[in-house]
Amino acid sequence: MPRFLLVLTIGGAILIATARPVSANNGPYVGQGYDASSYQCVKGVPVALDPEYTSFGIVRVTGGRPFTADSCRQKLWDQASTGTSAPSLYVNVAYSGAYGRRVSDFCSTANSPEGYGGKYLAAYRIGCAESSFAFGQITIGNVKPTAWWLDVEIGNSWSSSDRSLNQAAIDGAADRLSSLSGVAVGVYSYPSAWNTITSGSSFKPASASGSWVAAAADCTATFSTGLQPWLRQFGTTSSGADADYAC
Repeated sequence: MPRFLLVLTIGGAILIATARPVSANNGPYVGQGYDASSYQCVKGVPVALDPEYTSFGIVRVTGGRPFTADSCRQKLWDQASTGTSAPSLYVNVAYSGAYGRRVSDFCSTANSPEGYGGKYLAAYRIGCAESSFAFGQITIGNVKPTAWWLDVEIGNSWSSSDRSLNQAAIDGAADRLSSLSGVAVGVYSYPSAWNTITSGSSFKPASASGSWVAAAADCTATFSTGLQPWLRQFGTTSSGADADYAC
């Protein structure tokens, strides 16, 4: 396989690395696929897929931050649903106290199985509401997603003084997505972002199972030791989407 240069990842994080793609056999994915957002659409129409990267597709539901919607999400989902396996979906998560005004319905009274209380329970409910909103922004029809993914990056708002607030929001988002979807939930991130946002590699969202690592030359890279490596993102496809490889 040729070597790749990675310059862009989900949400605009800029990372540079070169190496040969490597695949193993962990998690629900096989082969090589792609992830896409409105950047892979022209005037609301998805660009053609690279035939070398159609083993799976992952579509962005949110528009780069919580409580927003990707303008091309439905058409990208419909396109991905014609692939060789059921596509997945990903949503942007974050923590800001200002998001508290968006918490409603189930999430406004949700309790935390992890035991969060006080301001941390409020943060947990924010994450819950982020997932509730995102889940309602896509129509999946008869195609059951392989997984839902949480996109955790420093480009979104997070507490810099109390990382436990961030962890509570991530847990809330993972718990709610797991409950609503009935499928596996994973986390997309990379070590420097995860270390900045959470307590580091020892933190694992209770309802999350797998990791999807940005700029990963092989499947030994990780940001959370408790998450099984399922995917790595490295380089781009010929159609300009991020290239992803099963672990």
